Amino acid sequence: MFTLAIKDLKLFFADKRAMILGFAVPIALITLFAFAFGGVGGEKEMARPRRLLVADDDGSLGSKKIIDQLDSLPEFRVKRMQRDSAEMRVKKGDEAAVLIFHEGFSDSLDAGNKPPVEFKYDASKEAEIAILQGALTGKLMAMIGGKSMLKNALANFDRQYPDMDSASRAQIHAQIASDMGGGQSQQKQESFIRTTSLIAEEENSPGLIHAVAGTAIMMLLFAVIAMGASILEEKQEGTLKRLLYSPLPPNQILFGKMISANIISTLQLTVMFLFAKFAFGLDIFSHIIPLLFMILASAYACASFGMLIASFAKTRQQVQSMSTLIVLIMSCFGGSMIPTFAMPEFMQKMSVFTVNYWSIQGFYDIFWRKLDWVDPTFLTRLAVLFLIGTVMNVIAVQLFKKNALKIA
Repeated sequence: MFTLAIKDLKLFFADKRAMILGFAVPIALITLFAFAFGGVGGEKEMARPRRLLVADDDGSLGSKKIIDQLDSLPEFRVKRMQRDSAEMRVKKGDEAAVLIFHEGFSDSLDAGNKPPVEFKYDASKEAEIAILQGALTGKLMAMIGGKSMLKNALANFDRQYPDMDSASRAQIHAQIASDMGGGQSQQKQESFIRTTSLIAEEENSPGLIHAVAGTAIMMLLFAVIAMGASILEEKQEGTLKRLLYSPLPPNQILFGKMISANIISTLQLTVMFLFAKFAFGLDIFSHIIPLLFMILASAYACASFGMLIASFAKTRQQVQSMSTLIVLIMSCFGGSMIPTFAMPEFMQKMSVFTVNYWSIQGFYDIFWRKLDWVDPTFLTRLAVLFLIGTVMNVIAVQLFKKNALKIA
């Protein structure tokens, strides 16, 4: 009994790289999730300014003053844009929302009427919008709502008591202004900000799209690594050596693995989306052309990643340890596990280096934003996925020659 235990321990400690990775995986994941969920530097992250896109159609001194006041607040980082450009960025997922000061804002404010302010948003970023809108509404109510209500109250008083002497009138005006500045009257105010979703909420919910796309890509990454690891099994079993002695050129061995991995990856993604169609009603047939392109691009990038990991490792144990760590990190950064908006800023910037991010955003373009397959935004996501796949394939070929082809 003890002899068997000692034998297993010797085998475990013999592969230094696999042993280190076995300990590194949980340590790395604990660190990653601590940062992602605010366990490290939480107060600092909660206090970070939130990006606020603002369009000023009114262009008056009054609207500019309010926007400047918003920009001076530590809670927001205001970016001014033309309304059409801002709305397009929201529709394409580049921004979460835009605050619009419509024409006539200043005149309405001066007259004591409800000012035309609109908050247009992307409903697929529901949690992010709720946080942004909650912080924004209170500030705008204090800047605009209180001023508007005060003007209305003073005007109503003057209409009721037109013959009051100026000294008494000034004293009562001051009292009304003091009362209106209290917290109780502010709480009774109704929000004057009109909210509008820029994307029609039809049959495909954001939650369903994210669940299908995020999970499909993460699980595919695990699957393709197992496909690539079969190279190492063939090396250990002697099959690879027999293939190398055959007339078959060495590179074609890896190319054959790449072709099969791409076919299986494409098939797996297709089956996943068909399941989502018949089980949850995800409308895939209305977007069949862009969906096929995105499936092919995602499968190509994922399959290339699997080949790269398998070409880099020297044993199957190393593949298993490295793949768990790398795939989970990529899935976390890329948005498969945690929405990118909830991450610290540095993690959001890192997400663009993952296959998960570009694939998930591409599927959102198809099912939520309804972008045509020739749209530049959608084509950019396809191009990035194909570029990632090609770069990883080139590296995999070089590593395959260096590691897997050593038959001596």
